[in-house]
Amino acid sequence: EVAALNPPPTWESATVGSTDFVDGKMEIAPSSQEYKDVSSYFQLALYSQKKNVTITKIERVQNLPLWQTYAVKRQTTKMRYEGEPQHAINNSDRDGIERRWLFHGTAEDVAEKIQRQGFNRSFAGRNAVAYGRGAYFARDAAYSCNKTYSVPDADGIQRIFMCRVMVGDWCLGQYGQLTPSPKPHNQLELFDSTVDNVTNPSIFVVYHDAQAYPEYLVSFRHTGED
Repeated sequence: EVAALNPPPTWESATVGSTDFVDGKMEIAPSSQEYKDVSSYFQLALYSQKKNVTITKIERVQNLPLWQTYAVKRQTTKMRYEGEPQHAINNSDRDGIERRWLFHGTAEDVAEKIQRQGFNRSFAGRNAVAYGRGAYFARDAAYSCNKTYSVPDADGIQRIFMCRVMVGDWCLGQYGQLTPSPKPHNQLELFDSTVDNVTNPSIFVVYHDAQAYPEYLVSFRHTGED
């Protein structure tokens, strides 16, 4: 379906009614519903860290080629499990094969690369490969706001991407693995992602660059102790 490739309705066009979308990061007005939705989700996922974090800016990432690459991957994955639901072993929740949102902490220079190029797996190992050598995403912003992952810039500002991620069907990750494990019924069919805990995952690792889209970049200041 062509409609499946359309970007979210919040995207800004170059002119009113146009499908020529502005490319880049668009700062969201704090008074908007979009800002309230994104900031509320972010703050909820901070848990007890919420009191120590002040959001300074939220930007929407508009990168149409990157979005469409993700949208194609999303569509093909959804169709695969709709056609063969029995192939879903550890994640049988059809609505849960796409996660919106998962968190990815980053440094200022890498944030610019991700916004333009997406999540390049060649960056893997920058912080950890405990559950595989892919791109890492956390269920909890409290995890990603650790200064190891969202590295403060010279002004003390940290950055976390809120991402749409096609997690699909997952398996337990192994240290340094290059791909997800094969499924037991077919050694040629791999799981879509790896996780830290199969029954209640909080860390997701994906191995195809098209499996994640950096939808929002949240800039914040950490005012308290880690």
